[in-house]
Amino acid sequence: MSEPIFNICKEFHFDAAHQLDAGPDGDPRYRRIHGHSYQVEVWARGPRNARGWVIDMGDFERRIQQTNAKIDHVFLNEIEEMGAPTMENIAYFIWRDLHDFTGLHKVVVKRGQNGESCEYLGEHDGD
Repeated sequence: MSEPIFNICKEFHFDAAHQLDAGPDGDPRYRRIHGHSYQVEVWARGPRNARGWVIDMGDFERRIQQTNAKIDHVFLNEIEEMGAPTMENIAYFIWRDLHDFTGLHKVVVKRGQNGESCEYLGEHDGD
């Protein structure tokens, strides 16, 4: 029998402003500075360890708080490593910032007020 695998999730929220160079059909609203409230889910995946858990939730939370501090209440366009501050690039930025966390499985960025979300699964080799 194989070891059971578990998915563990920690959520956080942040508010930030951004501006995009282009929108659908040249809509000028995207070029104006505007803000969103984002909800983020960070998922870890793996088997239970000797303590009976996949990860230490305290460590997970502290690490996520460090990432959140980089993006909360900022102008996202000023984060050079992010590129254009789309949901896709925000998810990718968060993933790269947390890349060293053992078991990192996926990052989901949501804009609930718009009913929009983006899921990034990392560089999984076909699994």
